[in-house]
Amino acid sequence: MAGKGLSTKEMTQLINNVLGQRVLSEQQLNQILSGATKANERGGMGAVLEYLMKVTQADVGKQELKDFADSVQRNPQMGMDMLQGKKPVQPRGKRRKR
Repeated sequence: MAGKGLSTKEMTQLINNVLGQRVLSEQQLNQILSGATKANERGGMGAVLEYLMKVTQADVGKQELKDFADSVQRNPQMGMDMLQGKKPVQPRGKRRKR
């Protein structure tokens, strides 16, 4: 990972800890990050969000995910606080029905 962010190992551990079980390996996270990079090169942030929604089978609307990503981009510490459980994740807008 570039800059002063978390390593792949640290991010994998953080995700697994937040979810309370092992749901992701470092190899899987690397594959997801590689796919997200390719999606970004192909179609920008919209393509990245679509890719992540497909890969994770997220039950969330694209606009809600985009709004969340924009919030974290403006305030990265907020995103880290949410991942570490210091700040609750509060949905914005309507969730997509299954």
